[in-house]
Amino acid sequence: MSFSIQHIRNATSLVTMNGKRFLVDPMLSDVGQLPPVPFTRTLRRNPSVPLPVTLDTFDNIDAILLTHLHFDHFDKTAKTVLNKKVPVFCQLADQKYIKSCGFFNVYPIDDTHQWCGIDFRRISGQHAKGIVSKLLGPVSGYILSTSDEDSLYIVGDCIFTDQINQVFKQYQPRVCILNTPRAQLLLGSIITMTPQDIIKVLQVSPSSKIVAVHMDAISHCTLTRKDLFTYLEKQSALDSVFIPQDGEFIYF
Repeated sequence: MSFSIQHIRNATSLVTMNGKRFLVDPMLSDVGQLPPVPFTRTLRRNPSVPLPVTLDTFDNIDAILLTHLHFDHFDKTAKTVLNKKVPVFCQLADQKYIKSCGFFNVYPIDDTHQWCGIDFRRISGQHAKGIVSKLLGPVSGYILSTSDEDSLYIVGDCIFTDQINQVFKQYQPRVCILNTPRAQLLLGSIITMTPQDIIKVLQVSPSSKIVAVHMDAISHCTLTRKDLFTYLEKQSALDSVFIPQDGEFIYF
């Protein structure tokens, strides 16, 4: 059975799997409607590029999936315009806040959850090293799988850790969405994956196809799509990695 990913912008995706359409990490604001990223040197407002689709694109979704609550993953426009009755899947730490935004059907996933023929497995992540990780709060990824052996790992804003390495080794997901913008805070703290981490993933899970996102939209992201393409070309890894443009569909 096939599924599709429409990359919207930044870390926002529309995934269609097992006949259901769910929205991942919605940042739906127009250019400059969001503040600068805290603890960075830039005062540039966000996002830097427009939404490639109209907001009514999100009228007919079946669910929302949130990896965490940072404003570039769940913004004020998403909280306003999305249907409050749509199921929202999230990590346990975020349940109370999401309900306070008016969403009625919030389902925290501590370990696993089944919904409409899709199995969700939450993977605890780490947004940075050391004290910066505590500053940024909890983050999660999710492995989605079906009885037809389709599997998608939405990794979220996680750095590459031994735990993530073991997850790829154990589950060998068919596809993964990897946030690889080399996002950086003051004092050089890297808070997402990098191009080098893509190679690490392919070494431990060589059959996985990677969809690399979270670039060219937010001010603290230091890697562009062009940079990533150049790096992967030198590593002879382009056959395993998709670098979608905003609004682009990918079918598996």
